[in-house]
Amino acid sequence: MPSTSDRPPLYITMHERDNVAIVANDGGLPAGTVFPSGLTLREKVPQAHKVALVDIPEGGEVRRYNVTIGYALKHIPAGSWVHERLLKMPAARELEGLPISTVKPPEMPPLEGFTFEGFRNPDGSVGTRNILAITQTVQCVAGVTDFAV
Repeated sequence: MPSTSDRPPLYITMHERDNVAIVANDGGLPAGTVFPSGLTLREKVPQAHKVALVDIPEGGEVRRYNVTIGYALKHIPAGSWVHERLLKMPAARELEGLPISTVKPPEMPPLEGFTFEGFRNPDGSVGTRNILAITQTVQCVAGVTDFAV
């Protein structure tokens, strides 16, 4: 298995409008790392943490999943590690009328060649029993998820 330093620097973006991405390399990446896009890290960014893809002005939205996850407390230059100490968190949304719950996703073609342990309903739909999935959208709340589980 190649060492981390032998692997190209990688980040994951979730939506084309996001201005942060997630560093995907084991152990994170050191300052000075240059991504194929030309983005250069200004400081060490730990694995699974956010990096600014563009300059974010003071008060500017920080977007992930095309959702504002915070507002910059100061100017955040492209290539910077974006963490909660740099952000003012937005007010929590009310549970009523959440836009994501009312958006109808586009019809997707059925997956072929995959199976799962479940059951088929009389109407042809499928389901599972006794499975509860709990996840998070950001790594910094993984401890809360572990506690919930």
